Order: sequence, then C-alpha cells, then structure tokens
Amino acid sequence: MRTNKGDGIFGGVLVAILLVYIGGSTRVLGAETAGSENVSADAKYEDFRKAVEAGNDTVAESIAGGIFEAITLKYKSDRGFATLESRLKVAEFLSQQMKSQLNKAKLKKIASVANELFGDAGKHVKDISLMIAPAKSFYETSEGVFSQPVVISKLTEKEKGFLGQYYDLKLRLMTTAVAQAGQALAVAEPDFKGTHKYVLVLPLLHVTDGDSVNVDVFPRWMRGPGQLDIFSDSCLLDFGFPFHAMSLAKRAAQMRNERFSESNFYRSASKKCEVTDCHAAVDCLNMAIDCVRNKEPEKVVELEFDIVGLWLDSQNYRLAASKAKEIMDTYPRHSDAERAIWLYYYSLSRSGNADEILANIDTVVDDKRVESFRARLLYVKWWALRRRYNQTARLAALEYELLQRYSDDPMIAPVLLSRATDLLSRQNYNNAHTLLSQLAEKFPSTDAAKQASRIITKIKDMGNIR
Repeated sequence: MRTNKGDGIFGGVLVAILLVYIGGSTRVLGAETAGSENVSADAKYEDFRKAVEAGNDTVAESIAGGIFEAITLKYKSDRGFATLESRLKVAEFLSQQMKSQLNKAKLKKIASVANELFGDAGKHVKDISLMIAPAKSFYETSEGVFSQPVVISKLTEKEKGFLGQYYDLKLRLMTTAVAQAGQALAVAEPDFKGTHKYVLVLPLLHVTDGDSVNVDVFPRWMRGPGQLDIFSDSCLLDFGFPFHAMSLAKRAAQMRNERFSESNFYRSASKKCEVTDCHAAVDCLNMAIDCVRNKEPEKVVELEFDIVGLWLDSQNYRLAASKAKEIMDTYPRHSDAERAIWLYYYSLSRSGNADEILANIDTVVDDKRVESFRARLLYVKWWALRRRYNQTARLAALEYELLQRYSDDPMIAPVLLSRATDLLSRQNYNNAHTLLSQLAEKFPSTDAAKQASRIITKIKDMGNIR
C-alpha cells in the first residue's frame, strides 16, 4: 500500500480519489476524516487484508463484497461516495470495451484462418488493428471523467484502508482481464503487439501527483523488470508520458539491482521518439535538464544545444531560433556562445525571417566571439539582403567582400550564381556565361554549380553566346 503526502481519503492507495491525472498534470485531493469507530466485521477486514497480501485476488474479492456493501449503505447519501462508485463503474465499462474489441478481433482472426483453410481467402482479415480503437483513444476520451476531486467525509481509518486496497484490487482485476484478452489475440495474431498499451489505460487514468504509475494494479505476472521495460516504452511512445516512462524504467532497474540515471534515461528516450514526435523528444530533454540543472551546468548547455538540433532536424525553424537565442542570452560568456549565435541566425534564415536578421546582424559580425562563424554569418546577411530590393548598395559591397575574402569557399557558389543571373536579366550573356563557367568549374559538387550547368546549356541552345 502506497502513501501520498500523508493525507487524503485512502492514504494514497486510491489514486483515482486522492490524486487524479489531468491533461498531463496532476491534482492533489483531500477529505475530512472522522475518528475511528468500532466495526463488528473486524475479522472480515483482516481476512481481506491477508488475502490481498497473499496475492489471492479471487478470495479477496469475495470477502470484499460484503464489506463494500456495508460501507455503501453507510455512505449512500454522501455525494463523494456516489462519485467513487461511478468511477468504478466507468473503469469497469472501459475495461469491458477494451476486452470486447480485443475478443472480437481474436474471433475474426480465427474465422479468417478457418476460411483460408477451406479455400475462402476472400474473407481473410488483413489488418487486425483496424478493428480495435487505439489504446490512447480510450485514455483520452475518459480522462475528463477522472479529472475532478472526490471528497468523502467522516470515513474511519479502517474504511479508508479498506477502500484503498479494494479500489486497487478492482483495477487489478480489470487490467488482468484486459491483459488476458490481449494475450488471446496475440496467440491468434502473432503480429499484434498491443497488449501492454491497453493494460496501461486504467493505471494511467489513475496516476498520482509526482508519482509513477501504480504497479500494484498491473496483472501480477506483468510486474517483472522485462514487463516494466515494455510498459515504460509504451508510456513514452504510445501515450507521450516521459516521466511515467522513466519511473517504470527506474523500477525495473531497481529490481535488477542496476544503477539508474534519470538524466541518461531522458536523453535515451529523446532519441527513441525524435523521429515520430519531436515535441515529445524535446520534453524528454527538458526533463533531463531539470535533473542536472544544479549539478552539471556544462551538461545543461549541451542539452540545450541538443534541443536546437531537434527543432532544426524537424524543420521547426522558428522554435530552433527561439531556443538558440535563449542560449546566447543566458550564456553570453560560454565557450559555445558563438555557436548559439550562428544557430540563431541560421534558423532565422531557414524560417525566412530576413527582417530579424538584418535588424542586428551588423553588430554581431563584428563581435570577436564569432570569428570562426563570421563567413557563414556574412552569407546569411547576404541571403537576407537579396530579399530586400532597396539594399542594392549594401548588397554589392557585401558580395565584393565575400568574393575577396572567401573566394575558395564553396559558400560563395550561390553568390556567383546570383551575380550571373543578374547579368542574364540585363541580357549580358557573355559575362554571365563566363561567371557560370567559373562557378561550375571551381565548385562542381555544389547545387549552385549544377544549376549553373543547366543555365549554360540553355543560353548556348538559344545562341546567345558570341
């Protein structure tokens, strides 16, 4: 039995009542508690407790029925207790829905196999997943039901303890039934790998503030470290809950007597989900930063740059620019400050924000900190000026500087191409051809050179070369 901050209705075990998950956050709930009272069914309470601790859920459920009925009669006029009962009914309904869909998919798969054996391949079920609603949809459509606090007044300590264990027992029986249905489908359809996702739905709906998923409500055979690792991956990849994924992985490591680093877990988790969900990957890195913020400042900066990289890789250039600016403003004297400055202007260019680039880049390119990035920053400035039609003089001066100082750098290939196209627009075909030929010969592997070659072919075909 878990406790949660020392208060609440059921001492922290009844997570649906004490602490209810709300849209990725949690809410602390409380209740008034009366003094203890004499209960004639003390022996039944004790028998129930022993059955639960012995892992005999079937016996525990049979004993609990009478105790719960008596408590129901006692608190039948209490609004909070009525809500508690409705929560149990909703949880039971959800588990029945998941079981029903899993069982129907299993039966259809079995029928399709039989049809194949008897030559009726036209009825073969090709995609079993299409018959089952995604596990996350069960979670999302039911989340609001469990989002409000429930307060039951005048519960005795004995009743609180019982109801906590009883609620956990009911959830465990429900998740066990869902797991059995998932396993049966997996036997009929070996490609089905979703059992753990559906088992997680009810525990996630009852998750507590700042705590992990309550492993006590998992089926008893799904609590080993290997199973918890699978649940961890599902929390991360299927539901998008990095913290709960970390907590389950940490529990698994403890069971193996292995060392566990929360920050390392979050970094690895970020790699797992960066391709499919960049925002979740960034959330993981932010959690890793929280783990080391006051311990390893250098690692914090490294992780901040990793976030910029994630936004760039996913083409979220505005977010990349915002994060890079945050780094350069927060760590102006860091050894990597120049890289943050460069990434900021590069991200702005990729997002097409020429105005913001031109607003202050002249000051930046003269900053001694950016010496190794000055050429690239000047190129970004050139790119921005090309998009402003009233900057002819500044553009010509910058192009001259780039061609003089960086004539052997492939970076200037687009500059040469741009100058050549300007000549073409003025019908100066011979000089344009000369410049394009120089570009194609000097920087043959660049995209600008390939485009130059195509233009050379066209102007030759047009007979414009003298």
